[in-house]
Amino acid sequence: MPDHMSEQELNKLINMLELSQNDDEPLQTFMESEYFENDLGGRVLVRAGKIFVQDPLPGGTPAVISAAPPVVILVNGQPVSGPAEVTSQDTIEWEIMEPPLYTITVSEDRLQAFFTLHSPKRYQWKLNDYYSAGMVEVEAALDTETVVELLGLNRIITDFEHRGIIQNLNISGIHAELQNPTYQPITAAKGRAAVPGENAQLELFFSETIENEFSEIEGQVDFRSHLRIPSVIRGEVIARKIPFVEGIPGCDVYGEILYPPLPNDVNIIAKNNTVVLINNEIRALREGRPRVTGDKVKYFDITTTYIVPGNVSIKTGNILFSGDVIVRGNVEDNMIIESLGNVYVDGSIYNSTITATGSILVKGNVVNSKLYSGYFGVLYNRIFNCSKLLIEEAQLLRTAVRLLIQAVQARKQSVKYGQAVVLLLESKFQKIPQLTKELLSVLATVQASYHQDLQQTLHFLNLLLKPAQLVDFMNEAALSGVISMLEELHMGVARLQETKVEVNIGKCQNSTLKSNGDIMIHRDGIVQSELFSSGNISFRKTFSMCRGSKLEAGGSISAYYVGGESGAQSYLKAKQSISVHKMYLGRVTIDRYTAEITEPVENMVFNIDNIRTIKLRMESN
Repeated sequence: MPDHMSEQELNKLINMLELSQNDDEPLQTFMESEYFENDLGGRVLVRAGKIFVQDPLPGGTPAVISAAPPVVILVNGQPVSGPAEVTSQDTIEWEIMEPPLYTITVSEDRLQAFFTLHSPKRYQWKLNDYYSAGMVEVEAALDTETVVELLGLNRIITDFEHRGIIQNLNISGIHAELQNPTYQPITAAKGRAAVPGENAQLELFFSETIENEFSEIEGQVDFRSHLRIPSVIRGEVIARKIPFVEGIPGCDVYGEILYPPLPNDVNIIAKNNTVVLINNEIRALREGRPRVTGDKVKYFDITTTYIVPGNVSIKTGNILFSGDVIVRGNVEDNMIIESLGNVYVDGSIYNSTITATGSILVKGNVVNSKLYSGYFGVLYNRIFNCSKLLIEEAQLLRTAVRLLIQAVQARKQSVKYGQAVVLLLESKFQKIPQLTKELLSVLATVQASYHQDLQQTLHFLNLLLKPAQLVDFMNEAALSGVISMLEELHMGVARLQETKVEVNIGKCQNSTLKSNGDIMIHRDGIVQSELFSSGNISFRKTFSMCRGSKLEAGGSISAYYVGGESGAQSYLKAKQSISVHKMYLGRVTIDRYTAEITEPVENMVFNIDNIRTIKLRMESN
């Protein structure tokens, strides 16, 4: 019979067990290996708060030490995160890693500092004694009888001051928390938020929109009705700028100044027939339609009106006007109307192009024509386009002249600036005379002065077509001056783009309509046409048709009858929604999602929420 193991030997084995491990090895194997190896191995002893290490005998393994939180073991000054082998040559120290007595936190906006008390006292920790063993996990126990640190108010205030938190320190609140702890964050300091200012505002005392319907008085179209076309009289205040109000600075808990964001200003410039008074009022200097254009800079003017009493035809010629254009008849075949304002047509438009930096309103039909409003009215304006191309060519010419003169001077020779310009115009820049002639022909049709420097611009443009005079007259300053005049001409058109614009027609066929505002069809509808609107497209009559057309809207489309039994499909695309009373065949797109309409649908509203469901249903059918 084997001898019974003594209680002392059993305790030795139990101390060697690592009860937290999840090894699948049989207990017998673990005990045998550890017990017999550690007879020769190193040993660790914990006594009276100190750690002693005994080196292993020959053939043995070093002792292993670890720590149970909050104890941290440092071997040679470095903390160990897990079991570590140690020898008598190692310097082994220990410390307690416990939470601080309190924490100070600052809000992200630095307007509040918080004090959180964790404990008003710090107690002593003592290491638990441990028998000599090959593997030891060092533990410590809290001695609540021995206080090593007592938290005081002065220490906390000093800590706040060291952190630079001195603004409105809540000393009484911190003291109350120390006396009656809640162990919850309390507000220890407060800053003062900056008060934002107020942006400058622009008060308009006129409507920027025009009524969609024409009205008739005794058989005549009333184009100047105040309810239809905004109009003012001389001396009337048309707008007022309310100046911005600066904000009030604040300060954070560190005492640093918090500056409010700078308020936005509104820059206003009085153009034709308007004046800005000292009190920021804009006053009309003549009767007409008030207008505000521009984006970052707001320009005010009073547009004049060019009235065509009958049709626009070969007899009247193309029309380019710096204000509103009113046509009491039709616009006949192959004509062009370019308005730096609004265009009103009492009749119909045939095979023509209409561009307007404002709105286009047509009482009748639009057939085989192109209508461009607002941004597109600028984009397709001939002055805008032609001047842009001429500016680009003139800038290249200026660079080429410099290079040519430098090449000549490198050969110790000279050439007149004007002569170099003429030579380049005749060889490399033959487009410039062509573009100049085209721009002159367009400007010749302007029915009113475009701006005060137009005559000087015309003079310099004509000079570009006279080589003999260029040789003696032209220099780099003069060429740069021509470019500057062209840039002002170009930007002058861009500045006249109105923001709240629309295209309003009765019916259109085989036509293209583009507007950076809304498009409205106030009568029969559209056939074989393309409509693009940055805003909404609306059919106003319940009998309006949309057949064989493509419609795209940055907002919504509201239609009644789309397509037809004859199979003329239409394609409708909108950012927000499309509503139809009845749609036969076609395609509907909302944002990025498209559904093919293969069978008639009625009283349907397509939006981003249902378009995918409708698409799946159509595909399954």
